Amino acid sequence: MSTARAVDLLADEVTFGPGTVARLPELVRELGAERVLLVCGRRSFEASGAATVLPELEQVAAVHRWSDFSPNTDAADLGRGLGELATFRPDLVLGVGGGSAMDMAKLLAGYGGRVPGDEIVATIQAGGRIDARDPGLILVPTTSGSGAETTHFAVVYTGHDKHSIAGPALRPDRIVLDPSLTLSGSPYQRATSGIDAVCQAIESLWAVGGTDASRTFAREALAVLLDHIEAFVTAPDDTAAAGMSLGSHLAGRAIDVSKTTAAHALSYGLTKRHGVSHGHAVATSLGPFLEAHAAASPDQLQAGVDPATHDAAVAHAVAALGADDGPSARRAFVGLMERIGLEPRLSELGVTDEDERAALVSTVNLERLGNDPVRFDADDLTAILRSTG
Repeated sequence: MSTARAVDLLADEVTFGPGTVARLPELVRELGAERVLLVCGRRSFEASGAATVLPELEQVAAVHRWSDFSPNTDAADLGRGLGELATFRPDLVLGVGGGSAMDMAKLLAGYGGRVPGDEIVATIQAGGRIDARDPGLILVPTTSGSGAETTHFAVVYTGHDKHSIAGPALRPDRIVLDPSLTLSGSPYQRATSGIDAVCQAIESLWAVGGTDASRTFAREALAVLLDHIEAFVTAPDDTAAAGMSLGSHLAGRAIDVSKTTAAHALSYGLTKRHGVSHGHAVATSLGPFLEAHAAASPDQLQAGVDPATHDAAVAHAVAALGADDGPSARRAFVGLMERIGLEPRLSELGVTDEDERAALVSTVNLERLGNDPVRFDADDLTAILRSTG
């Protein structure tokens, strides 16, 4: 799959290409914004090169920069951010960074002017869609992996509890997809963000919520990502960066429709309890899940799942990895992890006994399990975790 074909799948609101971050002032002007709340990582804004646009941006709008939040979007941080927003009163929120920065920007734009900071935890726990927002929203990813710039949901934690907030208002007005911003991260950062996109594409292929359109995005994403991820991690250049930017964006388009499945559901506890980066955490179980999905019989599938559709989705993922069956696909995926420097064994990441495996299973979001075409119970999930070594 060529990057040219991937470019053809981009939506009109996406500005793509090396150096396109320089067009931010133009986009801000087009949206008529005069006050911009810049939500960005503490270090990544400068390290990625995105900061070079700040002087020109400040010529077209008043800019207030805010970076006081942790890597995993937290309700306490969001409450402080809403205080900043209430004080500054922006007409546009600009999110520049990885998935956490973009999720924070989306949540601030969605809740801003509607929910006081001291009420945010109760609001999150009550759920509810975000159907409207007051400020505009522009998102600029500086990593290739999360796809957060294109999804209508955002993750936020209240303590150890993970919540997915959704609604059409979380989609941005404009997206700047500049591959050159993704080159500054460490090899581990590039590996964990890149493998997250690969996992999203594979999960989206078989997700119960998938459609013909989302599976098209997932297939194209997987092809581009597998073509470029190893070079992107070990010897990054403009070609690899462009491929990964496009692939991760298309994977985001896929999960925006299909949502993710069991591998993502298991990952959040590993991140919160053991500090394992999100993409790495997802990947630790994706290989075993590949094998389990390939082996699933029709009576193991969720009600309403067509066995032929499921088998075709799994077969595509297996073939994309250059494998012949479930066990060889698992080995191929684990081999990919090892080649890009990601430890595949949970025992090496701090999960060493049955009590800890049970604790991780207890954190699983049941909604994500319902979106997996194969029925997994707690014992099945514990076995998946045990099998990683």
